[in-house]
Amino acid sequence: MAIQSGYLLDGNDLASTYGVYIRKVDGILDFLKRKGDTAYNWLDEDGEEHFTDADDIHFEARDIVLSCYIKAAAKATFLTNLNSFKTVLKSSGLHTLKLPYFDTTFSVYFKAGGKLSMLTGWNSPVIVGQFLLTLREPNPS
Repeated sequence: MAIQSGYLLDGNDLASTYGVYIRKVDGILDFLKRKGDTAYNWLDEDGEEHFTDADDIHFEARDIVLSCYIKAAAKATFLTNLNSFKTVLKSSGLHTLKLPYFDTTFSVYFKAGGKLSMLTGWNSPVIVGQFLLTLREPNPS
């Protein structure tokens, strides 16, 4: 498990603040899906009328899926970090997500979390669990 830093949620580094590390990010580079009609085919005209003016183009929300693991040297630290991270995710409003390989931030909210799967026992020298985290960007750009 490679240590990656630079993943920020609301300005807090996930690794140093919560012991949460990101293995993989899905959805961030996917093409955005257009919302609404993109064209109309009139019965009395050839071809179709396309909706490609700037005012006609709108996109659906996008999901960003983080494949994560959380680790700590002790059970108490592990549980404290996990609960603190959950509290932040469940808090109201949009959160800022910053990825180390992008200059921009993304406004997201917590959509869903996967089951925490423990990779080690509670008495291990390092306690590690993995989970998927789905964040929604309601207004992608």
